[in-house]
Amino acid sequence: MRYLLITLWVCLGTNVLRAQQSVAFLEYIKHYENTFDAKFSYDPVIFSRIQQELDTNLSLPQFIAQAESQLPIKIQRVGKNYYTIALVESEYTLSLSDSLASTDIEPPFFFLINAVSADIKLDEAKATFQYKPNLEDTLIVYVPGYEKKVIAVNQLLNSRTLNIQLMTQTYLLSNVVIEEYITKGINLNPSNQSISIDVTDLPLMPGETDGDIFASLAALPGVTTPDGRPGNLFIRGTSPDQSLILFDNIPMYHRGHYFGTISPYNPKTVNNVEVYRSGYHPRMGGRVGGAVFIQSEQEVNNNSQYGIGANTLYAMAYAKTPLANNKMGLVIGARHSYPPGVNSPKLDAITKSVFAATGISDDEGNIGTDVRVKFQDYHAKLIFKPNEKHKITISGIYSDSDLKYELIQAGPSGGDEHIVFENYGVNADWSFNIDQNWKGSIINTLGRYTYSTESPVPMGERKTDNSIKDYNARLELSRTNHESNQLQLGVDYQLQSSSLAYSNITSQITSGNMESVIRNESVDAHTLSPFANMHWYGQRINFQVGIRGSYFSPKQAFYLSPRISANFSVNQSLDFKASAGRYHQFLSQVRNLQIGTGGFDNALWQLASQEQGEVISGSQFMTGFMINKNKWLLDVEAFYKNANDITYYESLFFDNTSDFFTADNVLYGLDTYLRKEITSATSAWLGYSYGGSKITLDTTSQTTYKSKYVQPHVFYIGSAYQKNRWKFSGVWKYGSGLNAQSLEIAYVREIYELAQENRPPGSPRAADPFADQPERYPNVHSLDLSVSYKIPQSEQRPWSASFGLSVINVYNQKNLIDRAFRGNPPPPRWIDRNALGFAPNLMIIFEW
Repeated sequence: MRYLLITLWVCLGTNVLRAQQSVAFLEYIKHYENTFDAKFSYDPVIFSRIQQELDTNLSLPQFIAQAESQLPIKIQRVGKNYYTIALVESEYTLSLSDSLASTDIEPPFFFLINAVSADIKLDEAKATFQYKPNLEDTLIVYVPGYEKKVIAVNQLLNSRTLNIQLMTQTYLLSNVVIEEYITKGINLNPSNQSISIDVTDLPLMPGETDGDIFASLAALPGVTTPDGRPGNLFIRGTSPDQSLILFDNIPMYHRGHYFGTISPYNPKTVNNVEVYRSGYHPRMGGRVGGAVFIQSEQEVNNNSQYGIGANTLYAMAYAKTPLANNKMGLVIGARHSYPPGVNSPKLDAITKSVFAATGISDDEGNIGTDVRVKFQDYHAKLIFKPNEKHKITISGIYSDSDLKYELIQAGPSGGDEHIVFENYGVNADWSFNIDQNWKGSIINTLGRYTYSTESPVPMGERKTDNSIKDYNARLELSRTNHESNQLQLGVDYQLQSSSLAYSNITSQITSGNMESVIRNESVDAHTLSPFANMHWYGQRINFQVGIRGSYFSPKQAFYLSPRISANFSVNQSLDFKASAGRYHQFLSQVRNLQIGTGGFDNALWQLASQEQGEVISGSQFMTGFMINKNKWLLDVEAFYKNANDITYYESLFFDNTSDFFTADNVLYGLDTYLRKEITSATSAWLGYSYGGSKITLDTTSQTTYKSKYVQPHVFYIGSAYQKNRWKFSGVWKYGSGLNAQSLEIAYVREIYELAQENRPPGSPRAADPFADQPERYPNVHSLDLSVSYKIPQSEQRPWSASFGLSVINVYNQKNLIDRAFRGNPPPPRWIDRNALGFAPNLMIIFEW
């Protein structure tokens, strides 16, 4: 017995001694400061939370190596015996298990950092991700079918290996995303009912190899480009000017280079695009349609990246580099068209489509003159992140399109028309953490848009300058630490100015006088908009309610815009969703009015005021469901929206007798979308959209028309394949023809009838050219294909190269989208305008 007691005592003493040789982290630091006469500098609030025990009988270099291998820290020697300790981004290993079944949980699973999913890398043995601990972060582990679990940052301070058990049955919906909604890089966020496009991860889209932003949007259900121009986005039927487009919060009015055929954004500097088809957060306002929020790089890159490239339309370059010990980052990008005279098959196809049935084409549709096109865009962004609590970004963009051509339909003498689009702005954004509960952001934005023309008219000239100036300031506070709800409060201020300088001077030789139509108008508007949004999320429901109020100075009126949305999860596979909201638009384009001579879509932008133009008010409603099971995804949404008091002008051009009037627009429809992940490398999708519309003129007759660009039926089927170095994609689209009895055609008919009534006595009445005008043009269809190949970067090759070929409208289908009427000189006739024909494009990019 004595020997047994002695043995137990020795064992117990040995264990106590061992415990005394391993102490808490800060105790260990003090121990080595005394032992080696060293000094360590660190944040005690952070490092007091580390309770990982380490050996105390090592040399100082051995201890540093041990600490850095087990903890997310970096110990750096900055003097003879002086060291600093800081948190660094480290690799974490994540393993999940079912708490009841005690079995491993297989991917997909998500580790969410402030509602953003970490990039989890999977191999045969483990799942890993990179993370730098921050006490202000909210960390959540989520797996579909399991309850979410909030992870304390302390846990990641003490270990880089996470073994987490999850409970089944109940789960929260706040931060769940449906990945690969269409294909890799396109995700659906049910919490705010947006579609997010990760441009850096976006694979090949049909008909595009360059990552064209607007062309990518046209692949989404409910988003169409009826005339084939990517920049003419119709989000569930609403016209392009009724959708809010922001680039780093800078308002963009320019639909794209070459009348909307090329997006005015360098895709290599864009990081993410969020698309809202049925309403958006009350922090934003000013439009009654959808919204597209384009964001460039948001974080400082640890490594520099550079690239140059070219396709058959333009050359481009970009650079991303860290500065000031990775506390700052710089992103720059540039694109420029080729010199005049350097044409390509795609540019020729664009020219033929854009200028068909305009002032530079003859009756057979031939382009009768050279078109000199120059476009360019530049972007720069500075990111400054001095610490984990503050981030400041300054972003700027400049976009310019310059076109010049001879109008062969401008009378006997003809003449050159010169058009310039210019859109630029700068945005400063400061985001900061107030404490563990509240975060804030302050933005300031300056922007300007100018559209100017110099056009010949018979025996005279027309000059136009339409410009918009923007200043926006917004303060927002967010409470984000609560597990079941989030609150955002803020106030938004806008100072806007729209101006028009217009002169149309014609020499009347027979009477010896001058007829002049001159307008020099400007409207200034102050808009003050407080807003609030509350977001609740639970085990099965995700619910948001918000409101935005706007005082608009020209009308001296206050407008309320309540908004609500909800998602309800029946089970792991079935979700129901709905949203409703009220919206107001103070700046819009005037319908029917052209401020150039050539016959292009270049409508006037103007602010609503007491004298002319009304505030557009609109409502949006959506309901639907989604089934996501066994690699099948079915998404169905029905919508109804209206927009009241849309401004029209009585004539195609300003004159001394015509005036403005308004109309109300109703849109409704159904978007269905079905996707199947066939293999890890192959996916296929098909979609069908139904749409209806009604435009009611605010006149005594209350005449109604259907929208020109709303197609009753649109069907598409596509597929994407991505494996190793190759990418393929294709889509075939089929849709109803565009409305041939639109309000625009009705106006042309009225002008023709008036001319017939005023014909000289005895002159025979011409046959009615409108008698054979169909209700709709023929149905449209096309096939778009893309393929690319990449040579990856390697240890032996410090650069990568990508080569791509895309073809729009492979079989060169002539899709009639409009007809222009020409009655002078006689006889009256129709000139067809077709969408983009066969348009191949080659691309090459080198990156290092």
